[in-house]
Amino acid sequence: MAETQARKTWTKENTTFVGLKLNNRTDKDILLALEGKPKQTEIKRLIRAALSKNE
Repeated sequence: MAETQARKTWTKENTTFVGLKLNNRTDKDILLALEGKPKQTEIKRLIRAALSKNE
């Protein structure tokens, strides 16, 4: 019980949730690019690549 509460506290203090809804028709290119890959990891990699390109 205490471990669960500690985990909830840590998560609340150290993470931010960002939701993303994609349309199966209009965002099909994005969905295909993410297919078979860990989505969160790939999205973060692409954002970081764009950020370093803009620096």
